[in-house]
Amino acid sequence: MDLLQLHDDCLDLIFLNFKLDELLPLYRKIHNRFDEAIERQLHRFKELEFSMRLPPYFHEDLMIALGRHLHSLHINVGYSTKDQDTLRYLKPLCQGASESRRLRALKLDHAKWSPDILATVQSVAPSLFFLDMRHCDVRDYQIAQLLESADKLKALALLHVNNQTGDSYLQPRILNSVPSLRLIHITILGPLPFSPEDLAQQCPNLSFLISDLINSEFKIYGPPGYLQNYYKYYHEYFKNP
Repeated sequence: MDLLQLHDDCLDLIFLNFKLDELLPLYRKIHNRFDEAIERQLHRFKELEFSMRLPPYFHEDLMIALGRHLHSLHINVGYSTKDQDTLRYLKPLCQGASESRRLRALKLDHAKWSPDILATVQSVAPSLFFLDMRHCDVRDYQIAQLLESADKLKALALLHVNNQTGDSYLQPRILNSVPSLRLIHITILGPLPFSPEDLAQQCPNLSFLISDLINSEFKIYGPPGYLQNYYKYYHEYFKNP
């Protein structure tokens, strides 16, 4: 029997057995009915994780459609990856996610944040609960810009490199303006240019988890109860810490 003669519900049952990396290469290769059946399967894939060393099959329309269903997105970029290659995937995925407002968690690893990456992530910031930039080269003014529209953000994780990152985003005026923010996980490389004790007093609704890479230790400032929620969100959205 010709598969194209099957009803949509039969095609759906067939494609239900396919994984995402098996569905993507079939898109726009056979028939538009197959394309429609593949699109109907995208709702199954709410978490997406991949490395730019071995990215998934790319089709812009399909990435946009997939982005509409995502609850979490984790991309291991790599500092040697060109901006244009990263944005090839990040832009359409975030475009779809910005339309549906379903994306709750975003994690980028080993990425230098360019203006284009910042603008792309800003498009999904209003829906995010969790943003992880602990393995990224990101500047203080970029962090401050992200927080301007991150009204639902509950936890923020970032890397602070002494004499490089900057600390202007750590002003109480900025942090207290994010209504849902409860915890900031700061991984430090080098001495701290600010007092976490003073910051915790000025931001009473915030907990600060400071991880020291050099001394292999961490300290908590502010309400300790928020730390449990931080790890809850982390393991809920991402497989690996």
